[in-house]
Amino acid sequence: MKKIIFLLGMWFFYTGVKAQKEDKSAFDKSIIVKWSPASLAFGKIGLGSEFNFKEKKSITFNVGIPFEKTLTADIDGEDRSLMMKTFSVMAGYRMYFGSKPMNGLYFEPYLKYLKNEATTNTDFEIDGTNRPFLVTSEYSGVGVGAQLGVQFLIAKRVAIDFYFLGPEANSSNHDLIAQETGSGLPWSNAEAQDAENEINDFVNDIPLLKDNLDVTVNAAGRNVKTNYSGFLPGIRFGLSIGIRF
Repeated sequence: MKKIIFLLGMWFFYTGVKAQKEDKSAFDKSIIVKWSPASLAFGKIGLGSEFNFKEKKSITFNVGIPFEKTLTADIDGEDRSLMMKTFSVMAGYRMYFGSKPMNGLYFEPYLKYLKNEATTNTDFEIDGTNRPFLVTSEYSGVGVGAQLGVQFLIAKRVAIDFYFLGPEANSSNHDLIAQETGSGLPWSNAEAQDAENEINDFVNDIPLLKDNLDVTVNAAGRNVKTNYSGFLPGIRFGLSIGIRF
């Protein structure tokens, strides 16, 4: 009798272990390759991937491939051409609240790096006359954040990923250089002061930065520079579409 009970116990143990293995093997790991259409407006091709390594958990990786984008923007009260390009890379850990993998509401903490370059031409009033300037902006920042989003899988193949609430904190550096174009003599003290006033007016509409900038005037080089290094808040939202493999 003891042998029968022992054998039955061994059989139940074996079948239980086998069932657990079958349940685990029933989960198929998959990957989604994504594209963010709105990224084109910022001078980058936004590509992403999501690897579903556990039923309701995924690892995400996104990269922005830079290209030169020219757009028309209201700069200093006039419509001007602005050229920009952006590089970015981001990695996240995504946790879904629903019952299906890679589908439904999710929470995702993430790390990201972003570099943006932009140039435009404008006019500054120096010594009572309008003079042409080339303005160059360079921004770089490393940030951490967390976003809420929802992802829909259509026919288990097409993914629509909508992230709508993503506050973040960034350690940033921003340089803005305004260079007078063409030939000319070094600026006088009055001209240097005019240039400083003009650059302050130029950045006056930039929130958080305008009162925290270091301004440097190079009269001999006929340029003026602003710099900001420090904390910048941000928010992430957008939409991407993808294919599941």
